[in-house]
Amino acid sequence: MKIIHCADIHLDSRLNTNLDEKKAEERRQELLGTWLRLLDYAKSHQVSAILISGDMFDTQAVSSTTAQAVLGSIKCHPETAFFYLKGNHDTDSFLNRAELLPENLYTFNDSWRMYRLSQSIVISGRELSSSFGGARLPENWAARTLNLREEDYNIVMLHGQVVSTHGSLSDEDEEIHLGDYAGKSIDYMALGHVHKYMSGQIDGRGIWCYPGCLEGRGFDECSKHGFIVLDIDEGTHRIKRQLIDISRRHMWTIPVDVTGLFNSMDMVRRAKAQFDLLSGTPSSSEEIQNISQDVIKEIVDSTGGRRLHTDDMVKLVLTGELDLEAEKNLSFISSQLSPLIYYLKIEDSTSRRIDYQDYENDRSLKGEFIRSVRDDGQLDDSIKPEVIEAGIRLLMGENIK
Repeated sequence: MKIIHCADIHLDSRLNTNLDEKKAEERRQELLGTWLRLLDYAKSHQVSAILISGDMFDTQAVSSTTAQAVLGSIKCHPETAFFYLKGNHDTDSFLNRAELLPENLYTFNDSWRMYRLSQSIVISGRELSSSFGGARLPENWAARTLNLREEDYNIVMLHGQVVSTHGSLSDEDEEIHLGDYAGKSIDYMALGHVHKYMSGQIDGRGIWCYPGCLEGRGFDECSKHGFIVLDIDEGTHRIKRQLIDISRRHMWTIPVDVTGLFNSMDMVRRAKAQFDLLSGTPSSSEEIQNISQDVIKEIVDSTGGRRLHTDDMVKLVLTGELDLEAEKNLSFISSQLSPLIYYLKIEDSTSRRIDYQDYENDRSLKGEFIRSVRDDGQLDDSIKPEVIEAGIRLLMGENIK
């Protein structure tokens, strides 16, 4: 039997941290489209059930379009059972949109619910809470009240953070202490809440797994994303797992070392050469010789071997040390690189190299300024190069943003 495990889809996210409203709205619709592609995959691969381990939505006020699209898509796949566990971002507003919920949609509450999917596969789940009716529940109450049959293949759905010790989080409702669930006859713990793929052992029998968010939204979500396909042998209870990536776009954080470069055009050429390497595009640029292959490998490995595409979103981080006299204009760099990618954000993490001896006898206004900053005991040494850079740009008539 094939089962899909997904979580943290965060439909209707605002997405305005990096994007303007037009692109944010476009991305919101693309995320909804990714959910619909998941269902297409499920149908074409004869998937029997889809587990949604929390945070299907990102807001209490789910838009009518999104609510109707999700409910309609579930109704249109009656051959598939949907198990929906609410997360910390979800509310009942989505479920209340329908006068009658689809017959193939199964939900959970703050006590254990169990559904028998087949003769040997059982889906269990509950919403985590440290209190009930205003009274505090005993420690590890969820685990203590979980009773499973040893002979079944048991899948347990939870939304929260795996921790090694109790009281690790300020919000105890989010804690999942793995030790509490050891020896509980769990075969697969289908988790949600963490936005990147992670997995590990519960005990000698069971494993836990976060599929990560279905598609990256911000630059803190640059790793490979998607959903987990579980292929379970109902006779032997052996399982095969595969992470399937169907993202419309991917997020990249790309560091570009510009050490020793003297102007913005040189930095553009270095960045373009790095884009070529990451996209797998043949390039004759001499700049390729100046780019660390280890850095390229690390970036590609973090995405699961994926290549950079023009449809992706990139945060370009300029790094390294520049000469004090080097020219650097982020607006110009952005104007040259933005047409190459769907969305580009530039972050400047460079520093300036200053040899104060070079200006010891410089009687120009610039030399006087550099020495005055050097000798200012109220300024921290770590910010003096930044102050000097800004001052010199002002002396040259440039605008400082």
